[in-house]
Amino acid sequence: MKTYIVNVNEYGTKRWYLNGNLHRTDGPAVEYVSGSKEWYLNGNLHRTDGPAVELASGSKFWYFNGKRHREDGPAVEYSDGSKFWYLNGVPYSEADWRNQLQKVKAPCVGKVVEVDGVKYKLVEA
Repeated sequence: MKTYIVNVNEYGTKRWYLNGNLHRTDGPAVEYVSGSKEWYLNGNLHRTDGPAVELASGSKFWYFNGKRHREDGPAVEYSDGSKFWYLNGVPYSEADWRNQLQKVKAPCVGKVVEVDGVKYKLVEA
């Protein structure tokens, strides 16, 4: 059984800790009175089912193991509509992000393999 330490500061901000690190698996590890929320796992900003940071302003930031990262859209969405794309903490333009993601998701597409003397070009299924 996990035993969390929950601190509430003078401003009403709640922080969940496990083994000295911000950590929570069943909700945000930091909740601000303003409504902003942050998800942490083992001291790193991290969330797999949504943004790891949700600001009260509406801005959202996706993180995976402490690095800005998102494979299904921009990793940064500001409330003014600005968007920025990241993979493993590396920033990309939207076009470069799409190209890089394609390489990661289908690294064998376009390669030629030979089986029993017959050559085949691999394509995406």
